[in-house]
Amino acid sequence: MRKIPFLLILACFAFTAPLISQTLVDNSDVPNKLRVFIDGCERRDGGCDIDFIRTEITAVDFYRDNQTADLFLLIINNESGGGGRQYQLLFIGQQNIHAGRRDTLYVNTKQTDTDYEVREKLTRFIKLGLAPFVAKTKAGENIEINMKTGAGPEEEVVQETVDPWNYWVFNMGADANIELEELSRDINLGADVNINRITDKWKINLSGRIEERLRRTIRKEPRVDENGDPVLDEEGNPIIDEVESSFDVSEFGFGHQLVKSMSPQWSYGYDIEGLQNTRFNYQFQTRFRPAIEYNFFPESEQNSRFLRVNYGVEVRHNKYVEETINGVTEETRVLHSLRASLGLNQRWGTLEVGYRLRNYLDDFSSWTTGMNIRADVRVTGNFSIFMRVEGNYVQDQIYLAAGDFSEQDILSGRVTLPSAYTIESRFGFNYRFGSNLNNFVNRRFFGRANFVGND
Repeated sequence: MRKIPFLLILACFAFTAPLISQTLVDNSDVPNKLRVFIDGCERRDGGCDIDFIRTEITAVDFYRDNQTADLFLLIINNESGGGGRQYQLLFIGQQNIHAGRRDTLYVNTKQTDTDYEVREKLTRFIKLGLAPFVAKTKAGENIEINMKTGAGPEEEVVQETVDPWNYWVFNMGADANIELEELSRDINLGADVNINRITDKWKINLSGRIEERLRRTIRKEPRVDENGDPVLDEEGNPIIDEVESSFDVSEFGFGHQLVKSMSPQWSYGYDIEGLQNTRFNYQFQTRFRPAIEYNFFPESEQNSRFLRVNYGVEVRHNKYVEETINGVTEETRVLHSLRASLGLNQRWGTLEVGYRLRNYLDDFSSWTTGMNIRADVRVTGNFSIFMRVEGNYVQDQIYLAAGDFSEQDILSGRVTLPSAYTIESRFGFNYRFGSNLNNFVNRRFFGRANFVGND
């Protein structure tokens, strides 16, 4: 009879041995970091700040593509009876060892809570929900409860995530502007490409743009005979003919930017640009601008706000289509400029307000000042729309062509007339592809404020 319990024990070991072996096999290939996709943080609620979450939680890799992520985090929020909000955090395992695993947390906020308090509390609960998933990665072997990866020994345990795109991101976009009047039609078509690589220490950008401007105008002119006398109809009234003219103007440009971080608040870098813009009399213009920038807010707050001041000295070489009002067809000028940019980040996108002041060093009476407002709204993870409005007070139109121009040149927009101010707007869409990693936050050198008009 004593043999029976002994046989039962042997049987238990016989059945559990494969399970133990399987567990050891699974744990022998532990992933470096958890791949996370967050959805539901685009809606405007004041507390869900994706940039803040990415900065506060560095023990995971955030991905832009939900299909390649190990964990899908869906954030649902509703207004509660007391005027506050309730966030429902759905943690859904999608693949690898996390497939089929689910968890749900609820975060309740009060009506009197500020956006800062809501953001802190929501992020803290996200950390708690991620903890069981992160515990099964190498990053979970040496982290604190705040899920920020440490320095020193941890680098020996957690290997750097390998990105097949090496953090390069490619953007392609197009936009259109249509203006219709009784006697004119103006259609602007544009396309652009942007390539960038952003890490916490470096920022590299390459860009190009091409525009096609199609304009049709109708002029009403009295009909005249071969002697120049007006031709009359049967009732003795002058006959008016409509004369149609069509114009096509092409423009293109390219740019390159390199920025290096010196400290949490200081950075330096340069911009190189080239463009053809016959409307501003530029057969071709090249610019080189080294600059330094200071951020008034700590780098830890750049997720929700930033106020940056950027100062630089710029060298411009201009080759003109027509001789300018200063009697030159080619020249090199040096100017300096001060730019400031205030940015606010919401879950639906970003809002930026910029200001600039510049003047030529050899002529302080040639100066320009202006403001810019830009809003970007993300529709999906890869598709977004944008709107931009800019206004300038201009006193440095050194590019104006000399001589008289025909009415057709003026109506077609082929030449620019003297003006004390300019107002410009643009709207369009953007589609991105490339690197799927979304870990780094770097807003340096945004002081340029995205001015698109005559710079």
